[in-house]
Amino acid sequence: MNLKTKFMTRNDCYKAGRKITPKGIMIHSTAAPGVMAAAWFSRWNKSYQAGEINRQVCVHAFVDDKEVWQYLPWDHRGWHAGGSANNTHIGIEICEPGGFSYSGGSNMVGYNVSRNEAYFRKAWQNAVELCVFLCKEYNLTEKDIIGHAEGHRQGIASNHADPLHWFPKHGEGMDTFRAEVKKALASKQKPSPSQKYYRVQIGAYSIKANAEAQLARAKKAGFPDAFIKYD
Repeated sequence: MNLKTKFMTRNDCYKAGRKITPKGIMIHSTAAPGVMAAAWFSRWNKSYQAGEINRQVCVHAFVDDKEVWQYLPWDHRGWHAGGSANNTHIGIEICEPGGFSYSGGSNMVGYNVSRNEAYFRKAWQNAVELCVFLCKEYNLTEKDIIGHAEGHRQGIASNHADPLHWFPKHGEGMDTFRAEVKKALASKQKPSPSQKYYRVQIGAYSIKANAEAQLARAKKAGFPDAFIKYD
């Protein structure tokens, strides 16, 4: 997963500055054929209040087959669900490939499944990996992941079909998506017994306080298993 961050600081949602404690993740798909993750910055980094954009909307991240773009801090209250899920869920939009159009709301006209299979699988995998990252970050499980359509059925989101108008075309659904996240979480939590690891020493100190300070820096930098060995 190639994660890039560029906050939409001009968007009214970002400027509102409201924070949440993430309790779940909501999966959307864009319904904008061919518009990839990086392109949404110029589309949505605008102000509705200033008349620069025609609706008030913002999600935490967009995913396509090549990369993930984070546009809001994960603990920022997004405008993606059209309901109370904005107060609890991180919103992720999966970008849809080009070459087709929409009619009658969620009807994908001219969508070629075989031609788009490779794109779908890569975008799907990036979305799975992002959810695994967020589950680990906020102590969530696959059970805390829902689609927008599921959110509507639960009464916490607006009436949208995504992503269940798209996933089944490739033999998938939210249950299989959650299963993939669960599988990935389990594999990361339980390393193979035959796997070998190598330790790297990052410092040697004669004063204990200096060693403890270095340990704190290492953990903050993303090495939670760092430790001090007295020799």
